[in-house]
Amino acid sequence: AKHIQNGIACICLSYTAKNFQAAMDSLNAVGVIAEREAHHPDLHLSNYREVEIVLWTHKLGGVTNNDIQLAKMLDSEIKILYSPKWLKENP
Repeated sequence: AKHIQNGIACICLSYTAKNFQAAMDSLNAVGVIAEREAHHPDLHLSNYREVEIVLWTHKLGGVTNNDIQLAKMLDSEIKILYSPKWLKENP
């Protein structure tokens, strides 16, 4: 979803993973794709399984086509093990 964070337009994906290992696995999978595409999002992990991935092009100060394409790749290529409660609340 598009958001404004600190006054900057970005694409933000937030979710609760099933457990710590599932959160780390998803972040590591993001890292592999980001390296492959040479486009690196901001990654955040808190409360051992709360994940936030923030995409924006730092150099241009906002969302570009590269961010949109990377978001699509992450969505199609990464299998996330979500918290069952989070899935119920976010169908």
